[in-house]
Amino acid sequence: MTTESSPTPAIGDGELRLPPPPGAIRRFWAAHPRTVDVLVMLVYAVPAAADLILGALANLMGAAPDTPTLVARVITDIAVATALMFRRSHPLTVTAVAFVASVVMLPLGSDADWSLVGLMMGLYATAVYRGAREAWIAFGVAGGTWALLKLLADPPTAIFDAISGLAFVLLATLIGTNVGNRRRYVAALVDRAAQLARERDQQTLLAAASERSRIARELHDIVAHSLSVMVRLSDGAQAVAETDPSAAKVAMEHVGTVGRRSLAEMRRLLGVLREDGTAVEAAPQPKLTDLAELIDGYRAAGLPVVLQLSGTPPTADGVQVAIFRTVQECLTNALRYARSPSRVLVDIRYSTAEGVVIEVTDDGASGPAQESVGTERGLIGIAERAALYGGSVDSGEKPDGGWRVRVTLPQAREDEQ
Repeated sequence: MTTESSPTPAIGDGELRLPPPPGAIRRFWAAHPRTVDVLVMLVYAVPAAADLILGALANLMGAAPDTPTLVARVITDIAVATALMFRRSHPLTVTAVAFVASVVMLPLGSDADWSLVGLMMGLYATAVYRGAREAWIAFGVAGGTWALLKLLADPPTAIFDAISGLAFVLLATLIGTNVGNRRRYVAALVDRAAQLARERDQQTLLAAASERSRIARELHDIVAHSLSVMVRLSDGAQAVAETDPSAAKVAMEHVGTVGRRSLAEMRRLLGVLREDGTAVEAAPQPKLTDLAELIDGYRAAGLPVVLQLSGTPPTADGVQVAIFRTVQECLTNALRYARSPSRVLVDIRYSTAEGVVIEVTDDGASGPAQESVGTERGLIGIAERAALYGGSVDSGEKPDGGWRVRVTLPQAREDEQ
């Protein structure tokens, strides 16, 4: 029995191929920086110390450098080894110390000048932890000066040593520049990924806030408005139940109609909040054709509503919902707060120049405002809907009594194009 394994997707297959995770050595290097610094220092110090011991033994036998040279090597090696412990935080200091040590050793003519190795380590650290620009400047100053002084110290025989030493220093700078650029590139990618994650989370929060606002507005439109009509109808039915049972029956029939319509809209709205994936039969959003039924419900509740239309209505669903909800909110406010109005005019004008203009006025008696029984978000919801189409809301008490709300949706016609 054979098992076929799926091929690894290539870059062109539309899938992102992630790089392999770092190995054990790289993980250790990243997790223990101070331990690594000690190891790097020992890489420099142990060979230098061994060479010093051999030189001291040879000096005792009279066949090696003199004591001042050994002392100078001890001092310079200790200085460079100590500086290497700070190569991450002060790489330029390491480079400067190693450069001075190498310059000090030039007149002494030592064959084992480990300070040049320290200079290579300093330039590498500068390229990795500071930047390529600083590394190349340090290379030009330190490496070039060292090579020039090497030639001046012993012109006939130092050409090869100067060129080879400068080549090693150049190689260390090149390797450090490559590693440093790679580190900075990866760090930039990680930072960019973190930024995108933050922006994604922010967009999610904004979308959630916008959705909560939309749901709250829809709940206000469905519950508060419908309940206002139902309460008014039930009060009317109770008032005439003994004197006019037939009128009370009609009023209660309207209560049932409004309640069933509200339940259907509530079921549609709450369906989008279900997390179990259960399908919910959704009723369509209200349209302009539903205005007549809406107004009949308010008339049944005792509000003398007159509907006046002009122009060609828009066909976009969003615009029709905005118009329907605006009229619904205005009529609910009139039902709650208007004092014995004889006429509530709903004037909707579909104009090519102005877009859509909705004006709802009543002629209720003037007097002190009644105490609010609503959520005080009605006009806010109207303004939010109008803002979606670049519109505005103007509302206030009329000079001759009553209340007026005027809503303009100038961009409604643009959505039809």
